[in-house]
Amino acid sequence: MSVEPKTGNFKAQISAYFKQQTLSAAQLKHLQALEGKPKSTTWLLASAASCLLAASVYIFMFTGINYSAISKEIAYNHNSQMQMEVVSSSIDDIQQHLNRLDFNLIDSSQLDQQQWELLGGRYCSIGGRIAAQLKVRNRQSQQVHTFYQAKLPDEWLNITQQKELNVDGVTVKVWQEKGLLIGLAK
Repeated sequence: MSVEPKTGNFKAQISAYFKQQTLSAAQLKHLQALEGKPKSTTWLLASAASCLLAASVYIFMFTGINYSAISKEIAYNHNSQMQMEVVSSSIDDIQQHLNRLDFNLIDSSQLDQQQWELLGGRYCSIGGRIAAQLKVRNRQSQQVHTFYQAKLPDEWLNITQQKELNVDGVTVKVWQEKGLLIGLAK
């Protein structure tokens, strides 16, 4: 047998039903006794330790820079040998032409201007974010390298570790500088 409730009447019946439900005197007394008992210190410490461990695992596993994935993308872009959109030795000139970047290009302290010559740049992406792909030439070896800059997500800003990986025959160095993710491929 199916009973279809009438909307207004059904709500009133439900409300009346729950108002009729009460605890027995014994149940009420038992709950009141539990309320006054001090909480177990061991249980609280175990809970706090578990929360701290879970937060630590999350922070180290999920919010760190995935150097391997970024290095693979940089190596792929480097091997593609895409043409530069802006040919210039001036970082300011390249910045002016790559005006869709949501950050300012920097002269990296890792690339001594006496040793490296800026050749130009273009747009690219790293990790789904807009980035600058610059070409630089080592003045001594005359070898052309690809130099990347992208805005770092806020959760990565305190990461200062520098990594160097070899991906598909390309040596990729990745680091953080002045709030930017920096990569150099050779």
